[in-house]
Amino acid sequence: MPPDSTHPLLNEHQCRHFEVLLAGLEESLTFVEDLVARNDRAEHTGLTRYASDLPPGFANSIRPVLTELRSRTTRLAAELALRGQTRSIARSIRAILVGEMVRLEDSTSAQLRGYGAVDPRVTNVIEPELNALHALLATIHRRLTETRQVASPRGDPRSGT
Repeated sequence: MPPDSTHPLLNEHQCRHFEVLLAGLEESLTFVEDLVARNDRAEHTGLTRYASDLPPGFANSIRPVLTELRSRTTRLAAELALRGQTRSIARSIRAILVGEMVRLEDSTSAQLRGYGAVDPRVTNVIEPELNALHALLATIHRRLTETRQVASPRGDPRSGT
C-alpha cells in the first residue's frame, strides 16, 4: 500500500521517541570518535584510564562508516520531519551535579553497610572527603542557580523562580 503523503507517518509521541533515539545515536557517535582519538594519546591521569588497544588503522577504517551513520541519521530525521532537541546547558550541568551529589550521599558509612561490615574509621576518613566533594558540587550548582536568577528577572515565567 503506498504511503499517504497527506497523513503524517508518526504521531507526536512517536516523533519524540525518534528525536530522542537519533539524538542519542548522534551523542554516541561523538563519544566513539572521542574514544578513537584518545587511542593515540593515552592519558594517565584520573581514575579512568583508557587502554590504547584499538587495532592499527581502525580510526581510518571506521571514518566512512561514521560519515554514513551521520548522513543516514540526518536524512531519516528530515524524512520524519523531526524538530530535533534543544537542550539547556545549565539544566544539563545541574542534572549531572545532582546525580553526582546523590551518589556521594549514597556512599556514606550508613549506605556502605549494604556491601558488608563497615570499618569505624570510614566515618572519620572517607565521610569528611565525601562531604567536601558534595559541598564543592553544591557550590557549582548554586552558582548556576544564582546566574539563572540574575539573568531572568523575578516573576518572569521563563525564569523558573
